[in-house]
Amino acid sequence: MIGKQDIIEGLEEVWGAWEDFGSNLSENEWMTPSRCPGWTVKDNLAHIVGTENMLAGNPAPENSTEGEHIRNPIGEANEKWVESFRNLPGAEVLKAFREITSERLEVLRQLTEEEFANVGWTPAGEAPYGRFMQIRIYDSWLHLQDCREPLNKPGDEDGKSAEISVQEVTQAIGYIVGKRGKAPQGSRVEISLIGPIVKTLRVSVEEKAELVELFDEEPTVSLTLTSTDFLALTGGRHDPVQYIKNGKLSLGGNQALGKQISENLAFTI
Repeated sequence: MIGKQDIIEGLEEVWGAWEDFGSNLSENEWMTPSRCPGWTVKDNLAHIVGTENMLAGNPAPENSTEGEHIRNPIGEANEKWVESFRNLPGAEVLKAFREITSERLEVLRQLTEEEFANVGWTPAGEAPYGRFMQIRIYDSWLHLQDCREPLNKPGDEDGKSAEISVQEVTQAIGYIVGKRGKAPQGSRVEISLIGPIVKTLRVSVEEKAELVELFDEEPTVSLTLTSTDFLALTGGRHDPVQYIKNGKLSLGGNQALGKQISENLAFTI
């Protein structure tokens, strides 16, 4: 888990990026469908506002929710907050975002390192509070990309919040390759991120799939793609088969295994 100061800086960066992005949107752009099924650009920001309100201890709105994209209790809670902002213009949602994120940052700055280390519920199971805040950076960054892409307004693909987002997925890479991708025992899987965040992930599959520094032999299979595309695929935002076809995801070594792992990269709920 990263330290308190890095977490605060990551949140400041990604929330500042959201504010810059939102400040330049027309109402039509706010209403553009995002990469998240059932959600507009405005809905993505409303989701972040809702989550931070929840963390601030504010009660969820009482309203009905429905939709094929709601698949679990977390999704239902998210939708209650999103629905409560649906009739407001984007500028009003952005104002609510500024207010709650400013409040949350002030609270986080006052917490001690010990309080950041306190274990409790997180979307990833029981973990330190700091890990929950690391997930908040990842969630905020990914939803920003969910909105930038359909509006053809790329940006914020590097920097501290992007690095922390890659690190968040890296913590799950053994699960992704071994459990979801079903890489067989003895496999050596290398995932090369070629930028803007440059990183090589090596997973050795023995009794379980684990992240390692180096392989003793050549990798069984390799996947090469940008860090932005890696986060899109592990977030379930796009079809990896299309990425392979259009060359955005290159496979080396065992092609069948590479395709199998690629098709099962998505791990978020």
